[in-house]
Amino acid sequence: MVELIKMMESYGDAPAFKNLDGESSYEVTYRQYLHKIKACAYNLQNTFGDLTGKHIGIMADSNYEYTILLGAILFSRGVLIPVNFLETPENIQAAIYRSDLDGFIVEEKYKDKAVGDFKIADKAEMLKEGNGSLELKDFTDDEKNNLALIVFTSGTTSLSKGVMLSVGNLLGFTVEGHNDDYSEDKKASSGSRIYNIFPFYHIAGINGWLYRIEQKATTYLSADSKNVLSDLEGEQIDVGLVTPGILKLWQTCIKKGNISRLGGLKLALTGGAKPEVGVIQTFLDNGIGFGQYYGMTETCGNITCNFDVINHLESVGRPVDGCEVSFIDGEICVRYYGVMLGYYKDPEGTAEVLEDGLLHTGDLGYLADDGFLYITGRKKNLIILSSGENVSPEELEKKLYENPKVKECLVYEQDDRIHAGVYCDAADQEEIKQFVTELNKELPIYKKIYKVDFRDQEFEKTQLGKIKR
Repeated sequence: MVELIKMMESYGDAPAFKNLDGESSYEVTYRQYLHKIKACAYNLQNTFGDLTGKHIGIMADSNYEYTILLGAILFSRGVLIPVNFLETPENIQAAIYRSDLDGFIVEEKYKDKAVGDFKIADKAEMLKEGNGSLELKDFTDDEKNNLALIVFTSGTTSLSKGVMLSVGNLLGFTVEGHNDDYSEDKKASSGSRIYNIFPFYHIAGINGWLYRIEQKATTYLSADSKNVLSDLEGEQIDVGLVTPGILKLWQTCIKKGNISRLGGLKLALTGGAKPEVGVIQTFLDNGIGFGQYYGMTETCGNITCNFDVINHLESVGRPVDGCEVSFIDGEICVRYYGVMLGYYKDPEGTAEVLEDGLLHTGDLGYLADDGFLYITGRKKNLIILSSGENVSPEELEKKLYENPKVKECLVYEQDDRIHAGVYCDAADQEEIKQFVTELNKELPIYKKIYKVDFRDQEFEKTQLGKIKR
């Protein structure tokens, strides 16, 4: 097991976090951080009793204070259930009621969403210091199969599922990130300054939190994510771990000549939804390295990483060490240490995707001769026409995005024909119609786009920027 408690003890006064909040910004050392985790653990025990095996939820803003709660619950041997307050009411209630909460830590402003038969604790009260301190210890190999975390997925088509992740999934292996020249998937040197905007109710945020401690990095966090374009002014960072949506904001910032607002960024890292090639190119053209991760909540994070985007713009990268990738009927399947225990109280759903340790990702793709993985679509998104022909909507969407006037698009089936919803400026609709007419000349009959349905607003998306189908 990775011994994070011992690591933090050894780091002493090295900077662990910088909380970005304008004139109220402050730094926290590893010594101070561990003290705060122990104080929080004491408060949690006084509130909920012994946390061992208890299901403890969190619904709070995703910032530095959230990480204290993460550490206190995890190392108190509780089962952590982070609840995304930005989800639909249906998904919030599903997460609450289906996770068998024993207790719920809630930020004051979200208390109206916390409805259920469990004890509710105020976040601010759990973070108070001076009441006492609880000694914490690292996990042992005997605990590797213990349930540590239930993360509810941000589904694009259905209610969220509770992914069960073990202690071994989180801490049973040494994480790899990038080396000093940001070109390969290796350990980075200690002391890196890393800005993170991935929320802590998402596995990428949780993994990032764990790895930055392992790396002895300083994690920069915005007290309010709305200030992502101002928080880094005057700061100096090495890496930005950000969602595809933030990448687009940063791309606009760069194009407007305001690259100085990015805090001297050297490397941009992302995951979740696949970024557009044009976005990646903007960073590369301005001397900023780019890395992309592909993974799932069900794999506790990364399946592949791509630090050679210059030569593999369309790829999600090569499999991480220890991850075995195979294909069944074109579907990407993986076997390795990150694969989940299963879906919480959903044996049927688990059996659909997990068999003898082999996880069916639901993604379609192929592995090139040089070992780089390419994703071509989602298995469940395949359109099957009455003629028996299969149409990948992602394939057609990619072709539509070749027209720069198409801001967003979604291909779907209606009345046994292919339709495309397109979000664009009203002035560009005729040009796009002509583009589709020309495109259809290249496509087989069953793939031709029968109708374009224009819209004047963006499509609904998940928190990581994926369009909901």
